[in-house]
Amino acid sequence: MQIKRICALFLGGMLCGCGLWGPNYAKPTVDTPESWRSPDNLSLMSTDADLPDTAWWDKFHDPVLNSLITQALKNNPSVQQSIGNIIQAQGQLEQVQMGWVPTLTLSPGGSTSGAFSNNLNSTTSSATAGGNTGYQVNLIPNYTLNIFQLMRQIEAANANLLSAQYTKDAMRLTILSQVANSYFTLSEQNYQLDIQKQLVADTGRLYDLAQKQYKDGYISLLSLQTYLQNYQSAKAQIPITQNNIVASENALQVLINRNPGPIMLGSKFNDIPMEGIIPANIPSTVLRQRPDVVSAEQQLVAANANIGVATATFFPVINLTGGVGTASNGLNGLFATDNDFWQVKGSAAFPLINLSAFGTIKTAKGAYYTAYYNYINTIRTAFEQVDNGLSAHDKLTASYKEQAKVYDSTVVAYKLGVANFNDGLYNELQELNYKVSVDNEAITLANIKLQQLQAIVSLYQALAGGYNIKNTESAYQFGDARDA
Repeated sequence: MQIKRICALFLGGMLCGCGLWGPNYAKPTVDTPESWRSPDNLSLMSTDADLPDTAWWDKFHDPVLNSLITQALKNNPSVQQSIGNIIQAQGQLEQVQMGWVPTLTLSPGGSTSGAFSNNLNSTTSSATAGGNTGYQVNLIPNYTLNIFQLMRQIEAANANLLSAQYTKDAMRLTILSQVANSYFTLSEQNYQLDIQKQLVADTGRLYDLAQKQYKDGYISLLSLQTYLQNYQSAKAQIPITQNNIVASENALQVLINRNPGPIMLGSKFNDIPMEGIIPANIPSTVLRQRPDVVSAEQQLVAANANIGVATATFFPVINLTGGVGTASNGLNGLFATDNDFWQVKGSAAFPLINLSAFGTIKTAKGAYYTAYYNYINTIRTAFEQVDNGLSAHDKLTASYKEQAKVYDSTVVAYKLGVANFNDGLYNELQELNYKVSVDNEAITLANIKLQQLQAIVSLYQALAGGYNIKNTESAYQFGDARDA
């Protein structure tokens, strides 16, 4: 009853001066583009899909890629770390919410007493013990509450929990993109290794023929050295590509939480599709679905609430202390009154001088300022990434098509060279030069295709595509007392 009176006494006055309680949260206004600067002419015609729930990687029709993504989203250590952060945030929220409940301390105790007498008629002194044994049990409640501060602490803890949840989603989005990029890179590297081995064979044959022509006086030493350099350069690329393959395989294994080892590939690199993967008519509002944007806003909400937490230092703190217990005498009862007792004291403390609180408030306002511009920067970066991704997908595909024409014309030239060689118009050296050109153009074309595939992955990451597939916050269990 005493607590209720104290609350009623100050609640009205404090609410009248709610400006002292800290500012209410207001969502920042950010202008959004009505259309993208770089429309994609090679995307799907339209989309009504919910991008976070879209398994866009299925469009590549590669079961190995699908399996790797599923394993990574389930087992990746960074994702599990994010789930651990959620559990911590949940615990912090529960801790704050339980601030309304007083603590209760159990204090058991006991005592014993005795009386001694001497027998004077005896030649030896003796003592006769007698006395009482008793116990005492105290339950001591303790309650300290700043109502306004606790309310803002709960608001901040709720926002921190939401931020942790969306940070986990952002991590899932990052891991998903890393798996897809690493897989496409690995596929391209294996394809490139095959071409490079063929290039070594072709340049080796060229060098052998050049040596014969040099001996016969048909070419100069300078020309011979050029053929040798091309051969050695082709050989030098083989171990580099082999090492890159090992690094890509190990990176994929780490992403799915496995030890280093080889990765079996699914589709051949040249069979991986590129067109019709990206949705069209993408509104700027899709960025509201980006988990990093939502997480940044929740950090701003928490920072705003923490200003209120700091400001509430100037509000009265309600204290409740007391004792509830039972005392008894083990023998004959030394006291005639009822041995059970209960006692409580209530008070309210008013901070009169607490100059350090002003520094705490200023710190909280500085944290809000930082969170505000972090939110603004997150949104601007999101716009930038989407527009860059649309441009890259469009322009790289156009570049790939042009490079494909170069490759096709090189193949045609090589076929004509073979025909001329068969007709005796070209020598073998001339024919092999065309073959080497085909090998080099194939490597160039593969590099451009890889860039295009990576642009697709980056664009879906910018659009927050797929992170909500089989999304969970369930933690693995240790099977002991460390389980949450």
